[in-house]
Amino acid sequence: MPLRTPRSSTWQSIPWVLALLAPLVANASFAQPYAVGDTIEPLTLEDQHGDRRSVDESVRVILFSRDMDGGDILKQGLADVEPGYLDGQHAVYVADISGMPGLIAKMFAIPAMRKRPYAMLLDRDGETTARLPDTEGQATLIFLDRLTIERIAHVMEASAVRRELEENAASGGD
Repeated sequence: MPLRTPRSSTWQSIPWVLALLAPLVANASFAQPYAVGDTIEPLTLEDQHGDRRSVDESVRVILFSRDMDGGDILKQGLADVEPGYLDGQHAVYVADISGMPGLIAKMFAIPAMRKRPYAMLLDRDGETTARLPDTEGQATLIFLDRLTIERIAHVMEASAVRRELEENAASGGD
């Protein structure tokens, strides 16, 4: 009894399908992080209170964290700020919380975030902030001029957060 071989027409079409899908997968999955000189896309996310907020041309600084260490640095750096401080600095705090287990976020983390005197825009699935630059274990400050990145600072110490914000304001960043 001869061996059966798959129909050639079915197997011949597979490379064509893969060739058509490859650019779509590559663009979606492997987008390069933003760098100095790039213009970021405006983004809108819900904050810890469920209000929709945006990063638009009025924002001069994005404070960004993708992991718990970076988030702790920002939390400590902003520990004693008054309500409205970030607004006065034209700054927005954005956190990628997609790596946090949903139950932990819902039961503990987000209720704790609601006690902070500033809004935190929360990316729950990681897609909106996928291209924002970061360094593991550090907080990232992205300095903007009409959504164009002028400078990126990765900080390891809480004191550097306020220092960077105040130096930016003093140099005309607001």
